[in-house]
Amino acid sequence: MQSWRCLPLRWETTLEQWWCASPIEWAAANGHYEVVRELLLLDSNHLIKLTSLRRLRRLETLWEEDDDGRQSRDIATCRARVVRELLRECESRRGANGSHLVRAGYGGWIIYTAASAGELGFVEELIEKDPTIVFGEGEYGVTDVLYAAAKSKDWNVFRLVFESAASPGFSTCRDGDLEELKGGVPSKYRWEMMNRALHAAARGGSLRALKELAEHCPDIPAYRDIAGSTVLHSAAAKGQIEVIKYLLGAFDLAGIVDRHGNTALHIAAYRGQLQAFRVLFSASPALISATNHAGETFLHMAIAGFQSPDFQRLDRQMALLTHIAGLDKPLQELINSRSNTGRTALHLALIGKPNSGAVRLLMSVPSTDLNVRDEYGMTPLDILKHQSPSARKDVLIRQLVSAGAEYDDDHSSSSSSPAIKSMASQLKTMQGYGANSPGTLFSIPDFEILLHAVPRNGSLESSSSVGPSETTEMMSFSSTVSGSCSSYVRSGSSPARRLKKALCPPSARERKPEKCP
Repeated sequence: MQSWRCLPLRWETTLEQWWCASPIEWAAANGHYEVVRELLLLDSNHLIKLTSLRRLRRLETLWEEDDDGRQSRDIATCRARVVRELLRECESRRGANGSHLVRAGYGGWIIYTAASAGELGFVEELIEKDPTIVFGEGEYGVTDVLYAAAKSKDWNVFRLVFESAASPGFSTCRDGDLEELKGGVPSKYRWEMMNRALHAAARGGSLRALKELAEHCPDIPAYRDIAGSTVLHSAAAKGQIEVIKYLLGAFDLAGIVDRHGNTALHIAAYRGQLQAFRVLFSASPALISATNHAGETFLHMAIAGFQSPDFQRLDRQMALLTHIAGLDKPLQELINSRSNTGRTALHLALIGKPNSGAVRLLMSVPSTDLNVRDEYGMTPLDILKHQSPSARKDVLIRQLVSAGAEYDDDHSSSSSSPAIKSMASQLKTMQGYGANSPGTLFSIPDFEILLHAVPRNGSLESSSSVGPSETTEMMSFSSTVSGSCSSYVRSGSSPARRLKKALCPPSARERKPEKCP
């Protein structure tokens, strides 16, 4: 088994906070099942870290170093091997009456792991046992599973997951078996699933999947997420270069904006995707001066990315800003560009938690005007003086003053002035851009999507116009979302503790029952 000793255990984010990978996550990424097993036996709560989607997203960001994604795929393969061994051991000890982990509520994590590794046989086995597993469970939804399949770059895995989700064709009977869904699958449901699949393929970088799907979609620009993002926005947010090049060549998407007025170039700048920024920048020169609804250019968005609440790597954001600083002519035109509130990129760089490197980089541009006043009459130095006291603040103040920056004492008298409230609103706006990555949220939430697979739009509100059998069928779909693990929740027992019990050898349980409840 290949060992990835070079995997970093921690990294600094754009908010300059250190985030650490836990031992069980590192062990799973290296395929060390025995280590994972022992850690679970020592403390079953390790399973929470191992299965957390939020933590997994961070790890994917942390460990995606190489351009071809080989390291990321190798890690996914190792994790899938660990999950398979875990399933096998649990089933061998608990009997053949179903997958213990799946019934405990970890089905979404299991199929996500299998799909991201491109393990076709593993995915087929899971779907054969439980066709509804493609819709995920808990944190994991069908959008996440589709993304995992796309990230594997395996067309067969993606097609299997997509077809299983797009044409469920079954409902739960009274006896618990599955039967064909009467009336077929509504077109609205198919459209919603196609929308998710297109964005998943773009985010995951599966060019073949995107091309195959696009052949059946006459109007690609119409497929958008809840924020109005196109598939180009989704690809730009993840830095999928080949997908971006294909979309720019095949469709007219470069100038389309989301509900905030952001182009794909804005999104790439905010997310710190340098290579995607380069491709979009060279392919669409007209977008260089484009502004969103707040009057912000891509330079404003690159600075706003330092305040993103999402997990973003500081080194990537700085690399993007350094590249922008080297764009001589465009930068001279944009460095003093003002938003609707009259703020330049330097103003934004000093709001919230200022990044010293970003501020110094903007100050180093010869044409930077340090004394531009926003609509409230505040200069960048005025904004900095309202920040919480810190050594960093003192250093930046001295640097700005020595460079010729000015400030107005009138703006430092009251913390309730409109200017201060506007700063708080600006920070909220900058953080709001990164609340959700493009292509992850849609008008119909994942946990409701199965209801729309039922004829008559699958809405429970329309149940008054249908018969008792149709209403029962709708309710049966609702019950499949939560899965059979609801009985475990009602019992008040912990799935992690039951897993520990399943992993303990029978002799150990008999000898020390108090340690394996």
